[in-house]
Amino acid sequence: MNRPLPLIFFLFALFFFARPSFAADKEGLIKGKVFTSDGQPAAAVTVEIKGLSRSTLTAEDGSFIFRRLTAGAYTIVVSLTGYTTEEQVLQLIDGGVGELKFTLSASAGELKEVVIRAGINRFADKESDEVARLPLKNMENPQVYSVVGQSLIREQMSVERTDLYRNIPGAIPNFAAGGSQGMTLRGFMNSMGMRNGLITSAVVPLNPTILERVEVLKGPSATLFGSNRNISFGGVYNYITKRPYNSNGGEINVSAGSFKLARISADVNAPVNQDKTALLRVILAGQTEGSFQDQGYAKNYTVAASFSYQASDKLTFIIDGEVTRSAYTSVSLAFGNLAKITTRNFKDLPLAYDRSFINNSVDIHNGINNLQARMEYSFLPGWKSQTNILFSEGFYQSMLWPTLTLLTDSTISRSVRNQTPETFGNIQLQQNFIGDFQLGRLRSRLVVGLDYSHNYNNLYRVTLNFDTINIHKTVADMSAPKLEQLSAAKGFTASSTTSNTYSIYASDVLDITPSLMAMLSLRADRYTTEGTLSPSTGVYTGSYDQNSLSPKFGLVYQIIRERLSLFGNYMNGFVNLGPVTQPDGTIFTLKPQKGDQWEAGVKADLLGHALTGTLSYYDISVTNSTRTETINGQVFTLQDGTQRSKGFEAEVITTPLKGLNIVAGYAYNENKYRKASQLLQGKFLTFSPQHMGNIWVSYRFPDGVARGLGLGIGGNYVGDCWFESSNTMKLPAYTLLNTALFYETGKYRLSVKANNLLNVKYWNNNGTPQKQLNFLAGVAFKW
Repeated sequence: MNRPLPLIFFLFALFFFARPSFAADKEGLIKGKVFTSDGQPAAAVTVEIKGLSRSTLTAEDGSFIFRRLTAGAYTIVVSLTGYTTEEQVLQLIDGGVGELKFTLSASAGELKEVVIRAGINRFADKESDEVARLPLKNMENPQVYSVVGQSLIREQMSVERTDLYRNIPGAIPNFAAGGSQGMTLRGFMNSMGMRNGLITSAVVPLNPTILERVEVLKGPSATLFGSNRNISFGGVYNYITKRPYNSNGGEINVSAGSFKLARISADVNAPVNQDKTALLRVILAGQTEGSFQDQGYAKNYTVAASFSYQASDKLTFIIDGEVTRSAYTSVSLAFGNLAKITTRNFKDLPLAYDRSFINNSVDIHNGINNLQARMEYSFLPGWKSQTNILFSEGFYQSMLWPTLTLLTDSTISRSVRNQTPETFGNIQLQQNFIGDFQLGRLRSRLVVGLDYSHNYNNLYRVTLNFDTINIHKTVADMSAPKLEQLSAAKGFTASSTTSNTYSIYASDVLDITPSLMAMLSLRADRYTTEGTLSPSTGVYTGSYDQNSLSPKFGLVYQIIRERLSLFGNYMNGFVNLGPVTQPDGTIFTLKPQKGDQWEAGVKADLLGHALTGTLSYYDISVTNSTRTETINGQVFTLQDGTQRSKGFEAEVITTPLKGLNIVAGYAYNENKYRKASQLLQGKFLTFSPQHMGNIWVSYRFPDGVARGLGLGIGGNYVGDCWFESSNTMKLPAYTLLNTALFYETGKYRLSVKANNLLNVKYWNNNGTPQKQLNFLAGVAFKW
């Protein structure tokens, strides 16, 4: 494994950008408070130092602070939607302390809206520099994206990532047997997300306790985020982990629920030094749960830490580490010859919903180790360097993955894949240069990036056809010792694969007028692999190199500045494909498979941020897909297959009354093969429903004796879809209804939740039955 290249790159960047801090003058700080016009502290207000690319949010008491500042003049800018932007200039002496006070007032153009605004739109925080890798607001971004933040995560008592995904319009949670939990977006399945913008291992067990938010970008997004396994043509999702803050604080959370669920977590934050330039946050979490079926369980524990150090007013370091281990059972369902099976819908299956046909020794033990670092250096006014590195390695300590194949209405074939042990890893190094500057009279926001990724895996596996059983008779025991014995007798197959990806990209947003913005982006990608090594022969097979270009264009026209925007985009994604040996012995060199999206819509941020929303229509064409065709009795591979996914999505996030918050979405999608093999021609993709809806309505008493008490209710509708590619066996539509009751003060929070109140039966993409009515209760202590 060739790892020195990214390490040398990172050390060079560290040396080059850290040098100016050694000669720093005596440093001072600027602090202050922000108040509303009625004298109340203003929390979550953006405060930035103009020209330095440094910003922060005010705390609950309205306070903010900037440390490690050298002598000079600084312009502090305070902004909040619906209020006038305030600026103050302060002259700081060597080692001095500057104090400021800001009072926000409603802007003349938005005074009416601010007056009628009912409360804080708790679910509508979409602002992020990670989505576009630029200081770009949602209303300025031609791409559609959704964010699930802490307010929703806490209120819904999310214990799995799939709980979070159900708040994304058009997203359907899916599950990989190896432990990754992902979602179907715009008709395309993806089970692996990104971690703070970088590519993780293919095996991603994760406890949502460590997450600050999840950002979901819709449509092919290869231009900025690369391609292959971490992304699909439907979109990409990015896990943003929790980072330290500059005060002492923490929370201990304990919860318990149905099916022997028990969960505990501790989140502790503290400054490490007196001037609070070094900050540390540590998170510990453990979770265990049984099953509503006769067998089954899931366990997970996580240790995560995040350390930040502000070396100067220009230089910042962040280091994150995470160790997660999990153990669980997973059973998939498949079908044999459908002509021998009566039912055509999962709801009519002859299998008992609460029966697993395994025991708890047939399980999976996996884990992941993540080490991530970021260095940011402001080297010119409006410009900063951002260096990112991630080492991510996931593994199966042991994996026994059973599949039940329904052969007739009464018989099942049981097979098991044994993967023991296996390793999957990715090392990624990324260097971004981000600027916000003027080109004559035009404002330009630009990111130029270099990206290197080294991906590897070591596999050791065997598939066993265990037995065939009659579901109406006594079933023979399937145990881990017996499976290991059969595996050793049959013999494992070992292999190793490595690949390297080298990329350069640039994305520029140009303000043509104050209301009209254009985004121009391009990525050049070089993928190389020696192929797969067989340890038994020492021979590599399947080596190839491939080049790809991924463009992206977008236009935004703000009909009402910062409140109502029209947008359109063209976006591209690609998947590298290796050569194929044809039946006549010739080598068919494939081109990358491509996905091209055209999209148009409208974004709104009205009533002083009390009403936000997005409505869009998209059309995604997939080309260069492979298909097979029989020619002169031989099956050849062709690369003229096509596929089309089209639809529209709507999202509304609003606070119509004081204390009342609503997030709702609806999506329609049609994803079909246009040109494919005879079996697939004209068929829908599997696990790709056409109709999807989500809603969550939350009310918190803002005043009086009931202040702190709240109630949430909502759920999801998922239309029916096809389970297998011939479009014969259907997964039924379902509606989930959930509710939560909570009481929160500054020191503690009490919560109870009921999931699946309608006691609906439904199945995931593996054909696995999901939990019916269940309950959860928790208590959290804060300081």
